[in-house]
Formats: sequence, C-alpha cells, structure tokens
Amino acid sequence: MRTFAIAWPDREIVQRVVAQIPWRSNLALLDKLTDPETRTWYAQKTIENGWSRDVLVLYIESRLHERLGKTVNNFDLALPPADSDMAAQIFKDPYVVYSD
Repeated sequence: MRTFAIAWPDREIVQRVVAQIPWRSNLALLDKLTDPETRTWYAQKTIENGWSRDVLVLYIESRLHERLGKTVNNFDLALPPADSDMAAQIFKDPYVVYSD
C-alpha cells in the first residue's frame, strides 16, 4: 500500500483512473513501470479497452505506448485529410501477435 500511495500521490487521478481498474492490474503497473505518465497512460487504456491484467502486461512488455500510431505510410500525401486519418486509424496495430 505504501508503494501504491507513493506511485499515485494525486487523489484525483486515483479516483478517476486507478480506482477503475482491478487491483492485480494496479500491481502490474507498479511492478513494470516507473514513469508516472506512462503508468497513467496504460491505466487509462486499460479502462478504455477493458484489458485484463495479462493483456496489460503484454502491452507493457511490448512497449505499446511507443508503437501506437507509428506505422510507416504515405496516407497524408496520397489521400485527402479525412480519408488519410481514417486509413491511419484502420492500420493502427493495437494488438501484438506472437508466433512460435
């Protein structure tokens, strides 16, 4: 509990974000991340997408926050703005697929 209190000193964030996710997910955030902004980003995405703890850990380990929206494309050059944004959204990679 001490680690939790140190990691989340802002009560507003605790009530708005952290209190909305399961305790095991909070533990994963505390164990795997040290940067408060990154921790908050993953907590918010967990709420938005309904991620389980295991999915959250997978995304943390694959550094989703660095990869999201970074696909290489020429949509902004080849398409009108509205279509460019739509195409970029379609080709985002929110899931990581591993094969053995």
